[in-house]
Amino acid sequence: MSCGRGDEMTTIKVIYDINCKQCKLFEVSMAQTRRERLRLETIEEIKITAWKQIGEQGAASLSLRAIAREMGMTAPGLYRYYKDRDALVTALVMDAFSSFTNRLETGRDAYPVTDHTGRFRGMCRAYFQWAMENPQRYMLLFGTPIQGYLFAEELGPVAQRSFLVLQGVIGEAFVAGKIKGEVVGLKLPTSLKVQYEALRKFGMPYTGTVTQLALSVWSMIHGMTSLYLYNYLAGFLQEGVGAFVEFEIEKMIAIIGLE
Repeated sequence: MSCGRGDEMTTIKVIYDINCKQCKLFEVSMAQTRRERLRLETIEEIKITAWKQIGEQGAASLSLRAIAREMGMTAPGLYRYYKDRDALVTALVMDAFSSFTNRLETGRDAYPVTDHTGRFRGMCRAYFQWAMENPQRYMLLFGTPIQGYLFAEELGPVAQRSFLVLQGVIGEAFVAGKIKGEVVGLKLPTSLKVQYEALRKFGMPYTGTVTQLALSVWSMIHGMTSLYLYNYLAGFLQEGVGAFVEFEIEKMIAIIGLE
């Protein structure tokens, strides 16, 4: 049984209609993709401009209106991306923590999992080098708090992740029996034991002794890094800063009894 001319025309029309709908869907998808790309590019430009402003005037002077003015946007236009200054600060802190933690992991992972001392050295060097390369980001994370800014709840996991790298390097060495010496035998005060036990419930898997060692190391490397960023170390040591940092890392290894 053959199809008539009318049937052929109906079939062609159906195919045409389907193709048109597919084209329209494709055009809508492409438009959405373009809008999303432009949105992401604008967000990145806002962040770059914000870091520039922080570098020139300090984090406390961060202003959405000033950022909008430099970008040639209206302030209301910028508020479509960040509702207020705190939302932008949170985004900057989140990016900085992610970059910082990735560098710690890269430094650690440059050594085999069985080389606990090497992983510790690599992580400490990465810590200091990242701060050298990103002083404004480091100071936003660990420097003077911005007045009126409250640490956003969503920053908790990304901030914890950086500490878990440090705690993990020490914890793995401790479990492997590679941390020995007098410091391990010191008895923790009851108040600290209670607090460290509470922290284990929030995703910090190691014993109080490991957490104490990790915090101790952090306090030492942060102090050294801060002295460098405020130009005190260079004032004393000039070209000897690198040697000083390496010596301090070896001293930390000796203090915690890492073998």
